[in-house]
Amino acid sequence: MAAPGAFSWNSELPNGRNPFWIRDEALSGLGLHVGDAVSVDTRAEPRDGDLVVVEVELEDDSLRTARRYFTLENANQIRLEAVGEAIDAIEVPSDQVMIMGVIVGRLRFAAGEATPTEEPLRGE
Repeated sequence: MAAPGAFSWNSELPNGRNPFWIRDEALSGLGLHVGDAVSVDTRAEPRDGDLVVVEVELEDDSLRTARRYFTLENANQIRLEAVGEAIDAIEVPSDQVMIMGVIVGRLRFAAGEATPTEEPLRGE
């Protein structure tokens, strides 16, 4: 079974953003479930409350995941919260987090269409 989190298509969308597929239920409160794709702006700087894709160092391992982002203690700590599922928040020193980008919308792939459609997230 795949590790929870999110992973990249390793390509770029026509709008310059990057697609990421969700692999856990941490954003289910926004209607994002395992296998859903989101559009990520890799050039945006996250602000408190933004949805982000991050790489987090945890106990000699790393986890790429999508969560709601908050800075704590004068930006020395980062809190990553799930939205809607009873999944524990992650709090780590800021030097253990690499921001991959800010989630800006959901991607829909229609049969026969080469380019996905970007939609706003509900409840965001």
